[in-house]
Amino acid sequence: MDPQRAGQAEGWQKDPYGRHELRFFDGHRWTPYVRDGETNGLDEPAGVLAEEAETAARSGLLAEEVLVVERQVDLGRRHVDRVVRRADGSRVGVLRHTTAGGAPKPALRSLVTREAHKSEALELVDDREQVVFSLLRPVSAPKSTVVVRDATGRDAGRIAQQSVRSGATTYALLGPNSAFLGDLQAQSWVSWDLWVDDSRGRRVATITRDWDGLDRSRFPTTDDYVVRITQPVPEPLRTLVVAATVALDVALRPDTRGV
Repeated sequence: MDPQRAGQAEGWQKDPYGRHELRFFDGHRWTPYVRDGETNGLDEPAGVLAEEAETAARSGLLAEEVLVVERQVDLGRRHVDRVVRRADGSRVGVLRHTTAGGAPKPALRSLVTREAHKSEALELVDDREQVVFSLLRPVSAPKSTVVVRDATGRDAGRIAQQSVRSGATTYALLGPNSAFLGDLQAQSWVSWDLWVDDSRGRRVATITRDWDGLDRSRFPTTDDYVVRITQPVPEPLRTLVVAATVALDVALRPDTRGV
């Protein structure tokens, strides 16, 4: 919604882009002046308005609050797809390498062609074969970093490895302007007790093998894990949360070089 048409007065308002608590509206347009608690900052008002993005997200896979990721066994193939299921066991999407089974989707073709020689490219497609988001992992990066693009090919942000110390791994979830939106944390990379906190420290998602409330007989293997989104999450953080949680040990692989 256009704030000017809505008759919004000059002053601090809830950030319509969903990246901060407050953003200053000068009576005509949104400014780069933002505030989180007592902390002031600058962040250009670029991207999709959170209200619009949330409406779009709620129309498909990103609206699901519980996702079950099926970790398929590699039987000699170079790449292994990941099937993503709803809480009732029905298939809602697939995480796959873009070159698997043919050419990349049109929205990704130029991007993959340009960067294929230096990046690993994946995409999450829903049950209608529509791209939900794409992932690019530069293979030459000094640490594990994944670039995330939304269904339209626009920059949704990055998932960047922060540290590997005593087996503990942290990945920062960064918005299109590199603003810190949250992080993926785990006690150890082999542990299936992982979680995502937003920039205010709220626990917004968990990744476990806890099947509480789910009918285990509806899911095919014992190697699946469960993603639960436990809080309302605005865009682009919601896309980054789903990207990070469904791409565990496929695109997100800790790099210990130089650590």
